[in-house]
Amino acid sequence: MTPTTLVLRALLWLGALLLLSLLLLFGHGVWLLAFRRWSAPRVARGRALLYTVVDGPPGRGEDLALLRSLPLRLQVRLVVELASSIAGPQKEYLVGLADEIGLVRAAERLCRSRLWWRRLRGIRLLTVLGGGGAIVPALLDDRHPLVRAEAAVWAAAHPDPGVIGRLLRLLPDPASLCRFSVRDSLLRMGPAASAALLHYLEANSGPVLVPALEVAAGLADPSFFPVAVRLCDAPEPGVRRGAAELVGAIGGSEAIDTLTGLLRDPDAGVRAAAAAALGKLGHWPAAGTLAGLLRDPAWAVRREAGLALRALGSPGQLFLRRALADEDRFAADMARQVLDLPGATREAP
Repeated sequence: MTPTTLVLRALLWLGALLLLSLLLLFGHGVWLLAFRRWSAPRVARGRALLYTVVDGPPGRGEDLALLRSLPLRLQVRLVVELASSIAGPQKEYLVGLADEIGLVRAAERLCRSRLWWRRLRGIRLLTVLGGGGAIVPALLDDRHPLVRAEAAVWAAAHPDPGVIGRLLRLLPDPASLCRFSVRDSLLRMGPAASAALLHYLEANSGPVLVPALEVAAGLADPSFFPVAVRLCDAPEPGVRRGAAELVGAIGGSEAIDTLTGLLRDPDAGVRAAAAAALGKLGHWPAAGTLAGLLRDPAWAVRREAGLALRALGSPGQLFLRRALADEDRFAADMARQVLDLPGATREAP
């Protein structure tokens, strides 16, 4: 076989592939156009039917038959676009209607799929419709991080003890999106998650406590205070830093004493967290101690000390102006940077 023959055959194969691709593309376009023409009036009728949910329940029979006749993706589109804009009894009725036409069962079937993107679609649909209590909690341990993250989003509306326990075990998840979704869901649960979170903080130790302390600082439940003070002496700097933030979020006279002691911590991150917390608490008697941290060798500590002094109002401003003439050039430079920041200074109470 000559080289010319090989080239001709290759060109013929390429031409055939190109022709097949064009036929497939054209055929898909024709099918899509026909599907849109077929579905447009049905979608309009289905949308009009669902919008009557706002005014009162529509009739059954023909209406349900119409909704069932639509393909699954159109049913999902109609229900989801309305569910996102209503609440209360209307939302409950819409969810019941979706259950009657089989959407909830379809979502649960998707959650059992071997394909992760189908499981993801199923959880998202159940997040809108409600339900899924018998199947979604197990997906918090799914092998795919996107599925775990979406299951954590679903869990925010289901603050059951078992669900909260699974979420807490996911706090140190290796996937950043999953960790973020878990923390966000626990914060959205609010006080319902406090008791389980307190038990988690008391029963565990080491770096796994760091994300739990971040959530606890967001909740700022006073019941966390004893364990937060204890963790301020933890051997891990990250845990001490998170404990300092939690102590500052809760506040109180004991918190001020604890944070003042942490200003002498050997870890720069802990000192910075303690300084920031004192500034947020507006404890102006600590201004002198914070001014001393303007000479700290760590830039992050000097920055938080300067910002804390600025937050203290007039007492902090006085120490910052004095630091402009400090022999330590780092202290003078940080004081200048903080004083040059725009915006009015908030007076401390």
